[in-house]
Amino acid sequence: MTILQFMDSSPWLTFFIVLIVGEVLVRVMVNLPNRILRHWNIRKHGYPPAHCDADGDFRPTEGEKE
Repeated sequence: MTILQFMDSSPWLTFFIVLIVGEVLVRVMVNLPNRILRHWNIRKHGYPPAHCDADGDFRPTEGEKE
């Protein structure tokens, strides 16, 4: 059975397979550059940033009490 025969015999299954594969490709294309840039930024500047405490929360200002 070729791919065209499969697509012709079950169009709904083909539609959902294409939908799932498309979603995975879009997620990879969006998340991969984001993760790479985040990695470079943390590697260059360190973590946590100066305005955050050790676990990444914002430090309380001098006027605030917890």
